[in-house]
Amino acid sequence: MHASSSAEEFEVHRRYLTAVAYRMLGSYADAEDAVQEAWLRVSRATPQADDLRAWLTTVVSRICLDQLRARTRRREHPLDLLPDAERAPDDDDPVLRAERADRVGYALMLVLEQLNPDERLAYVLHDVFGLAFDEVAPLVERTVPATRKLASRARERVRGAAPAEGPTANGRDRRRRVVEAFLEAARDGDFEGLLALLHPDVEFRQDLGDGGVRLLRGAERVASSAAAYHRYAKGFDFEIVELGDAFAVVAVEDGTPASILLVTSEGDRIVAMETRQIG
Repeated sequence: MHASSSAEEFEVHRRYLTAVAYRMLGSYADAEDAVQEAWLRVSRATPQADDLRAWLTTVVSRICLDQLRARTRRREHPLDLLPDAERAPDDDDPVLRAERADRVGYALMLVLEQLNPDERLAYVLHDVFGLAFDEVAPLVERTVPATRKLASRARERVRGAAPAEGPTANGRDRRRRVVEAFLEAARDGDFEGLLALLHPDVEFRQDLGDGGVRLLRGAERVASSAAAYHRYAKGFDFEIVELGDAFAVVAVEDGTPASILLVTSEGDRIVAMETRQIG
């Protein structure tokens, strides 16, 4: 393939490849680096495939898988959000469908971060971007049935493995109502209302943004902290998102997610909460 022709064809697929890499790596900067590395490999070799996009997807996926495995060994978990500028109004575009599937992208990325690299790759390539399992299997060096199991395990983690009917669904509705009530009470600075929603032994871990963590124990201390927060949160919008089989609250400032509050509840009481800074 001639160099100029190769560059032109690669640019046609760059946005798609970046979206694939982002879903795997959780970092837009790392995704761009992975795509650039793919371009360097393309520029040095002639693709032996009729479907250039499929071949490029394989190249990018292998680069991402190597990064994920190295990151797991180093216990690194970079996360950021795909910039709005990368979105395009094309309903037939698999990239747009992927972005729409996780409208609050950070919530999904938190779940993906809990998967091992092979599960993550199998889920992203098959469930998000629609690749067949016989295309994914060679990348994770497994049989097709084994690759199906990888994606199935990942899918259960992402969806919370909760059936649509029955007690679990009812429990999910109850958990959401608890989070909604907590958010309303916190917005109003309603100490008594917060106290009624918190288990007496509730624990609240706060990410201080500099590597430090503040731990509060007990309903009164946590309620006091939550009731005071409303004075500092006037510039934020809050959105409840489903994260697996639990719920979280994303704080958004000027259109950009700033933090996420993970909530664990039992019955009608919150037993644990944890904040994480975004970015």
